[in-house]
Amino acid sequence: MSVRWMVLGRRTWEDTLVEVGEVHAPDADLALLLARDAFFRHGEGVDYAVVRADAVHPCPDPSALEFATDKSYKLQAGYTGLGAKRRRVAELARSLGLVRDRARP
Repeated sequence: MSVRWMVLGRRTWEDTLVEVGEVHAPDADLALLLARDAFFRHGEGVDYAVVRADAVHPCPDPSALEFATDKSYKLQAGYTGLGAKRRRVAELARSLGLVRDRARP
């Protein structure tokens, strides 16, 4: 019986292991051999590993990754109204006479 194995590899020792592909083999030893021949035969990396694809457990509830509170200020999209707000504040400061019209030091 053939099992699907995920192949993880790293190009340099400083890199983390990332998925580079998959192989089908009945056991880990053959999966390592096939992974080496399929993905690393030309010296593409310094280290590799295999893990059974059915051993990876996906998150059962993707909503767990959502923010529990409003964190829009931490996201780029949270700053969409900043230009308009800055223009309103500058206009208010001008109307109150709080704007300096001389050169800055």
